[in-house]
Amino acid sequence: MQEPRQPDTLVAELSELNSLLDKHRQMQEKHPSDALLALSLKQYENRRTQLLKELHLSLSLFFTEHMAS
Repeated sequence: MQEPRQPDTLVAELSELNSLLDKHRQMQEKHPSDALLALSLKQYENRRTQLLKELHLSLSLFFTEHMAS
C-alpha cells in the first residue's frame, strides 16, 4: 500500500479543489440543465471526499510518528 502524501500537500490540493467546487456550483446555478457540468461537479465532490480521507490518514500517521519520537 502506498503511504499517503504529506498533510500540507493535501491541504493545498483541497484548497484548490474547494475553489473549483465553488466556481462549478456558481456555474451550475446559471446553467441548471447542463448535464456535463453536473457530472463534473459530482466528480469534484467525490475527489474531495477521497482527499479528505487521505488527509485523515496522513494526519493520523504524522501524529503517530511524532508522538513515538
